[in-house]
Amino acid sequence: MPKVSIPQKQMTIDVEAGSNLMSALIAAGLPVASSCDGDGICSMCRVRVTSESGSAPGDAINSPASFETDSLKRNKCAPDERLSCQIEVRGDITVKTKYW
Repeated sequence: MPKVSIPQKQMTIDVEAGSNLMSALIAAGLPVASSCDGDGICSMCRVRVTSESGSAPGDAINSPASFETDSLKRNKCAPDERLSCQIEVRGDITVKTKYW
C-alpha cells in the first residue's frame, strides 16, 4: 500500500494503489483547494511531488496527460507542479503545497 507523506502537516497516509491523490487527501481530512471539483480546470489543487519511490523513476505517479499540462500552462503554474486531482498514486510519494 503506497504512502503519501505530507511534511507540512507532519503526517503520512496510506492509500490504495491507483488512488486519486486529491480524493485521498480529502479522505484524510486535509483541505484541498478546488473550484472545479477535480475536473482539472482550475489548477487550485496544485501540489509539488518532492520525492517518489517506485521501481523506476516516475513509477510512483502517472505522467501528466496533455489536458493537465495545458491546464497548468494556462493557469501559469510552476513547471514542477501537478494537479492533485489528476495524480494517480502508485507508490510512495511526498507532497507539498502553498495552501497548507
